[in-house]
Amino acid sequence: MTTPQQRPFLASYCMIRANGTILVQRRFNTGYLDGQWALPSGHVRDGEDALAAASRELCEETSLVVQPDDWRFVCAMHRRTDRTIVDLFFTTDRFSGTPRICEPDKCDGLAFFPMNALPQPLAGYIGVAIDCLNGLSPRHGAYHSEGWA
Repeated sequence: MTTPQQRPFLASYCMIRANGTILVQRRFNTGYLDGQWALPSGHVRDGEDALAAASRELCEETSLVVQPDDWRFVCAMHRRTDRTIVDLFFTTDRFSGTPRICEPDKCDGLAFFPMNALPQPLAGYIGVAIDCLNGLSPRHGAYHSEGWA
């Protein structure tokens, strides 16, 4: 008997930088990490690549526009919560628009913060990704895993 293969969710995370700051949002009413600060993000849809998903999710959540070619890869994570997730983190400082909360039923805070003065509580794995962005790679370089016993 063979062991079934994992079928993880794939998520894209958006690390928007401007003048030494990064855009974060406070999760609200989602049932997952509510009240914690995180990054604009979302699941990749079937038939969509991770860069297109990052651009789509960012626009849906904040109204900011980033062209898929303007993203740069930062790190990857393989996490286990109530599901298995592969997270891909991308960054850019090339965007247009002014950020605003476009999904008030899921987010109750959105702002740029200095990288050395991030709001609390910050979701732990988001802190790991921001460390990668700042060149402080985890033990395995640009890869991090958590939730595996």
